[in-house]
Amino acid sequence: MRLLFINYEFPPVGGGAAYASLAAARELVSMGHDVHVLTAGTPTDLAGEEVEGIRVHRVRAHRNGVHEAGLMGAASFILSAALRMRSLVREYDYEVCHYYFGLPTGLLSIVPGAHRRLPYIVSLRGSDVPGYDPALRFLHRALWPLTRHIWRDAFRVVANSHDLRRLARESSPSIPIDVIANGATVPELNQPRSGASSGIRVLTVSRLIPRKDLETLIFALSQADDPAMTLDIAGEGPLADSLLALTRSLRVEHRVRFHGYVDRVGLARLRAAADIFVLTSVSESCSMALLESIAAGIPAIATRVGGTCELIEHGRTGLLVGAHDAKELCVALKSLAGNAPLRRQFSDAGRALIAERFSWRLTARRYESLFLAATGRTQPRLLTTGAADDENDARGERAA
Repeated sequence: MRLLFINYEFPPVGGGAAYASLAAARELVSMGHDVHVLTAGTPTDLAGEEVEGIRVHRVRAHRNGVHEAGLMGAASFILSAALRMRSLVREYDYEVCHYYFGLPTGLLSIVPGAHRRLPYIVSLRGSDVPGYDPALRFLHRALWPLTRHIWRDAFRVVANSHDLRRLARESSPSIPIDVIANGATVPELNQPRSGASSGIRVLTVSRLIPRKDLETLIFALSQADDPAMTLDIAGEGPLADSLLALTRSLRVEHRVRFHGYVDRVGLARLRAAADIFVLTSVSESCSMALLESIAAGIPAIATRVGGTCELIEHGRTGLLVGAHDAKELCVALKSLAGNAPLRRQFSDAGRALIAERFSWRLTARRYESLFLAATGRTQPRLLTTGAADDENDARGERAA
């Protein structure tokens, strides 16, 4: 099939969803499909390119930063992409469109043009679902008629976790929604992780925004009162200055390193040196940062929210703690830092889980089945049904 992926962010622009769309497209190319991506460019790079067999078409968008689009970035992408999409559909014989994010990207599905004759899939990522991010409450309320139209006219709507599907159903219970999780690649480890002899290095990979709640992580680090425990923060965002000020006020600035934006090579180095990965989000659908860290063999501690509870089984593949609970996180950090056998257990069990249930090939095959159904080559069906599916949704409700 010839497929058109549309995402307002794609590497090097964007966060987890950008790399998720790259990985899924790469797998589909390896399976014999012709995949094109329409996405935003950087100010210095608007040229077309080919990335690992994927045809990438970039348009101008005025983003606030590599990881942050803002309303202007989202709106400018839609305007630029609407014009480019028309020319691409005329030039290439696409069979299916795949929109990453119902908003803003899915807005292109209602723009007049030849692409409206094509069946399309909408992949919900989190912030595009009402109720996921409180900061977007009023925006979702204003745009709900458009969101409902986009979801209703899609061949299929896909959530990347059972919990996100549960949340989407609260807004629109009549629309069938599949669940296709993000994936990760399990790399070869040069040697088993046995813990650092010179102290414990804690890592988090996150945008510096309120929803990620890095304040709680910094408070927990200070409460651990272990001068040999350090924290690496990879990511950028509007809270960078306030988080740095917090480390100074708690007198732990010498134990916290702010790395800012880190590319994939740099992230691999940070993961190789890390002993514990921590994710303190107050809402999360299917964190790429968490998946990739577990795949790399880093024992993880994460908040008991959203789709995270579908990636970590407490006490077997990692530890779950309450959101905003620095005391519980501190206890988890100290218990894991002082127990090398438990860290090895989490490392091995986590990598096995990713290989079995969250490989990119499995993700791509699930999307492929939807694309085939959309073109009429197979019968459409929900990808997640039955008792196990209901139990996963119930777990999401209990976590929420």
